[in-house]
Amino acid sequence: MKIAILGGTGHIGRGFALRWGRKHEIIVGSRNTEKAEEFAAEYSAVLKSHGYDAHITGRDNKEATKEAEIVVIAIRYNQLQSLIDLITPVIDKQIFVSVVVPMEKNMCYISPNAQPRTIPITSDQFNAEYFCFTMPEAGSAAQEIEKMLPEGTELVSAFHTVPAKKLAKLELELDYDIGVCGNSEYSKEVAFGLVRDISKMRPLDVGPLDASAMLESLTPLIINVSARNDMKDISIKFV
Repeated sequence: MKIAILGGTGHIGRGFALRWGRKHEIIVGSRNTEKAEEFAAEYSAVLKSHGYDAHITGRDNKEATKEAEIVVIAIRYNQLQSLIDLITPVIDKQIFVSVVVPMEKNMCYISPNAQPRTIPITSDQFNAEYFCFTMPEAGSAAQEIEKMLPEGTELVSAFHTVPAKKLAKLELELDYDIGVCGNSEYSKEVAFGLVRDISKMRPLDVGPLDASAMLESLTPLIINVSARNDMKDISIKFV
């Protein structure tokens, strides 16, 4: 399959390109064609060093979408409208996969009096940073995207809990569960296949696109757990 990764020069885009590039034709999408081509060449070289003859090219986001069968949207939430406006003229039966998460960093004051006496207080606990899910008016980023895309375009929501650094390390097997939301059984099956293309990952059906907020909100939860408990690049597994 031809898979375009819009935002393919970012951290999560790199991991997707390297993992799927061993089996599929990858088109790295970016706002800048030269940047996309540069990263595509880098990804190809990495896969070649691992013994894979990959086919990875770089295009601007519009051309990447035009050439693809599957389009992965891996950009910041605040960039969605401009991206969809750009690619709408070339949308024609592609299946879209959103990994977008609307979240922001907040600060909170933690009173030492609220802490159990047995836990030592450090100075950085008084003004602590944390990430929170910022629910869009439509309910989730995926539902916002659905409204922006032409009517009838197939869209699924997935991969929100994948740690980008580990995804890009091809020597690692990722024993994680990946929730998938969508309104089309066919498009969800396509997404399940992309999940299974990554060794040990298991796709799980979470429900229709309306359930996507539950998946998207897991991203800030995982980041907060990781930061506050000295854990790196964690994900989830249902047991």
